[in-house]
Amino acid sequence: MSGSCNRTLVLLLLVLVSSARVYDAVDDNEGDYPNWNEAEFVVDLEIEALENEGVLISEERIIKKKKTPADRTKKLLEEKRKEIEAKVGNFEQLSQFKNYAQSEESFDLFQWELLNRLVEKGESLDLSDDAVAWIYNDKDTLEALVTSGDIIENNWERALSVLSAIVKEDPDAKEGLKSKIAVAVALTFSVDVISTANKTAIDGIARYHNFAKWADQGILLEPFYNLNTFEMREVVHGNAQDDELVWARKNVTDDPKLKKFADPEKIGKAVFSMVKYTPGKPMGDKPPTLENMHIYGGVCGTFCKFGAGVTEAFGIPASPIGQPGHCAFTWLKVDDDGSKQWQLANKVRGWDKSTISKKVPHYTWKKAAPFLVLMWNVQQDPVSYRLSEKMRILTSIADQRFKFALIEDATTICTQNYDLYRTLDGHITTPQTIDKDAMHLKMVPTVEAHLNQTTEDIAYLKPATSSSPYGRNDVITRPGRFWFTDDTDTAWIEIDLEGTFSIEKVEIRWDKPSMGNLADYNISAEINGVFTKVRSKAEESKLDKRISSLEGWDGTTSKVRLEMRLTEDIKVCKHKGLNYTIGINEISVYGKEYRIRKIVSLSRPVKSNVGNKAENLVDGDSKTSWKSKVDPSWIEISFSGICVLEKVTIDWVKGIQGSQTVKYVVGGETYKETSGNFEEVDMTGLATTLRIELSGSKKFTIREISASGFCLSTQDILKMRVEQGVKDPRSTEGIFVIQDIWQVIDGINCDTCF
Repeated sequence: MSGSCNRTLVLLLLVLVSSARVYDAVDDNEGDYPNWNEAEFVVDLEIEALENEGVLISEERIIKKKKTPADRTKKLLEEKRKEIEAKVGNFEQLSQFKNYAQSEESFDLFQWELLNRLVEKGESLDLSDDAVAWIYNDKDTLEALVTSGDIIENNWERALSVLSAIVKEDPDAKEGLKSKIAVAVALTFSVDVISTANKTAIDGIARYHNFAKWADQGILLEPFYNLNTFEMREVVHGNAQDDELVWARKNVTDDPKLKKFADPEKIGKAVFSMVKYTPGKPMGDKPPTLENMHIYGGVCGTFCKFGAGVTEAFGIPASPIGQPGHCAFTWLKVDDDGSKQWQLANKVRGWDKSTISKKVPHYTWKKAAPFLVLMWNVQQDPVSYRLSEKMRILTSIADQRFKFALIEDATTICTQNYDLYRTLDGHITTPQTIDKDAMHLKMVPTVEAHLNQTTEDIAYLKPATSSSPYGRNDVITRPGRFWFTDDTDTAWIEIDLEGTFSIEKVEIRWDKPSMGNLADYNISAEINGVFTKVRSKAEESKLDKRISSLEGWDGTTSKVRLEMRLTEDIKVCKHKGLNYTIGINEISVYGKEYRIRKIVSLSRPVKSNVGNKAENLVDGDSKTSWKSKVDPSWIEISFSGICVLEKVTIDWVKGIQGSQTVKYVVGGETYKETSGNFEEVDMTGLATTLRIELSGSKKFTIREISASGFCLSTQDILKMRVEQGVKDPRSTEGIFVIQDIWQVIDGINCDTCF
């Protein structure tokens, strides 16, 4: 009787399980549960019932049947990967990958990227939530979500939760300006944004509704309505509470003296008319609201928080910025003509000495503050940035043989996408499939632009040392700064150019009050490791009373040293309470990078249409030679990378034989050529291959072919591309990020890439 009851119970349980759309014990399907705890409970009953019947179920099968939300997301990731692999798995050419990345169906890549970010943290995607499913499948929304900067702690599940809550409450958040506000809030409030005033978390969904309302009311400054999602994050991320933002707008617009600051060109300057510098703790125990900062004043921390807060209140991107022992802030100034530029305000240092605030991050690859400007530049061309991101994502899914080719090509699309270089950082062990001819042809414009660049101040922001006891040596290469010393006999300052350069001219901007103390000076240059006097005061020409200009000199220079001799009758000058005898506002050194020339054909691979010891042509041995009795004949010498050739010498055994055509070939295409009867060809141009065609003689006998110039590695050219791609490479922030990316490029290790 009891056995019959047990069997009846089992059957009833199985019927219940079946009616709940739960798979049976031998079915591998997962089922479909909005509530996973309930699902696991039903599975537990099923397993227990079957075990009571004597059915053995392995632990592996039990684990397989008990799926968590994270498990299901992991399976979605695997399925999405298979979908993409089915589309790209048979590709054998870079153009096929690129065409796919440019197609509508490549939206799959951003879906995979979101799933991958969730899985990496053990988080889940709940597609049973209609709002989440819409986000996942809406192209514009998902692309904005995954390409508008990183998020703190990679809390993508929370970002999705915030965004889904917003679109449920406001369907208008699905498109247009309100969609940008919604996505910006979701990304920003994926972590708690803490109020400066009361140290509690600001309500992100309420912030969305408030900015959406203010936008509808038209009370924000005009540029707000054209911000992209990344820029919008720099508006909604502020630590001032929403009622403080209302106060800030009212106090600026209602005050006749402050109203002028309600302007996209001036709003970042309002703080200096609204807050007084007050040392100590002028607010006492009062909460540091924007209003209290205005009433009581404060020091740098008050200025940077108030300055950013009042700017954000008008819908203009802004943020506090950390500097050594100081707090500055940055804001996006928008001129009448629509041009935009990030300004550093309340600063004591430049971008290169600025850091990200832990409380108010900048969502820029988790890098230092100068990368804010780099990411902002990237976001100005979302089509190119998103295409480069798709190609980067492809490297995680496609055949690893194409990793380098995909990333290298992506750098031509969006040079400033920092993640491209990080993807290549480290050792690439898989042999790479690279169409080097095509890659070299793409690199030609980069090399040409580098060779044709105008002469610039190569001392700008370079390090310096000097005899001054006051330090501050590096200011000598920064415009608008001031170096000085209290030396009474001689003084010197030396600039390290951090490379080798040909020098065109030097300009020295002297400090006017101390010029009378200067008796004489010389300029020495480090050439091939040895300092040599190259110019003197007697050779100067005056651009005006304060600026001395001196012509350049021969040789390749790595350092420049100014040596000064003072007069016997010295007049002591004052600067901020310090005595000084000689001062300089700036030294500028104008020149171009110089690379050492050498015979680049020596021991390179060589071939000809006559299989007769072609290697003798590049062995550097005058006792060996190559002979041909075939008319016409040809010789090809392959170089390492792209070379800049300046001269080709043909060492004939018995004088010139016949006529020759000398061709510089890049990527299989002729870059430059000349024909005639040659022993020496002076021709500057680019080449990956040197081809010499011989004709008009019964025989040709040549000892050696020498091509002189210099060669550039793929890494060299990638660095050039970075320098040319950064919007303002001569700015402090531009130099900072360029040097950072160069270090990443130097770290790329790939035997089959270069």
